[in-house]
Amino acid sequence: MQILIPMVGAGQRFRDAGYRLPKPLIEVDGTPMIVRVVEDLPPTDRLVLVVNRQHVAEFHIDQVLRSYFPSADIVIAPGLTEGQACSVQLGIPALDPQESVLVAACDNTHIFDAEKFRRLTQTPEVDALIWTYRHEPRVLIHPQWYGWVQTESGSQGRVAQVSVKKPLSDNPLQDHVVSGSFWFRSGQLLAEGIERLLAANDRVNNEFYLDSVPAQLMKQGCQVRVMEVEKYIGWGTPADYEDYQRWSNYVHRRIARPAA
Repeated sequence: MQILIPMVGAGQRFRDAGYRLPKPLIEVDGTPMIVRVVEDLPPTDRLVLVVNRQHVAEFHIDQVLRSYFPSADIVIAPGLTEGQACSVQLGIPALDPQESVLVAACDNTHIFDAEKFRRLTQTPEVDALIWTYRHEPRVLIHPQWYGWVQTESGSQGRVAQVSVKKPLSDNPLQDHVVSGSFWFRSGQLLAEGIERLLAANDRVNNEFYLDSVPAQLMKQGCQVRVMEVEKYIGWGTPADYEDYQRWSNYVHRRIARPAA
């Protein structure tokens, strides 16, 4: 399996909050965020990282990444793109078109059942997976920030509908929230989905979201299922990141405290 991670965004919220480093290089438990992301994902035989040209010029992010992942393919985006799907598209030429690919966000991690993920990827009729989570009260604050998934009743998680930035029900705590990771049966299938998205000019808030790609594939008869994780851990905003760090520091202090 291949892994592709786009990190082309400017990270404006972190800059506005006074952070100097670009978001992927901000430390999580003493390790650059993007390194923690990769380490927590399933094993891969090909890693493709799409980076922001400005972050290369100012922070040498390509050299930092190379020090941790010497064999990774690092693609430098010429500038900001029209959305995550376009950033992912820049990395597609580095993929094997026949091999499966997991596209992951650069600012979160998961606690997940690796065996369940393996079983789903080895189910022949499954063409794509949307990683999701539920029962997270934080989504109630700004439900319009998230992607949402509705599944068919009694279908083992088969996706019926995907809604980007718009909740699907009045009870969002019970609904599947898109975590930002997506698995595709092949690099070619991912490429075709993005091409269809762009051809349809299917934008949300004037951007092309990867969340919308599975819906494009479903229109072509592809089967998409959810890969529900046990716990989603997000660092995408300064508030989420700082909240995580407070709890992490507390836990580490408790562990280090000598027994009475």
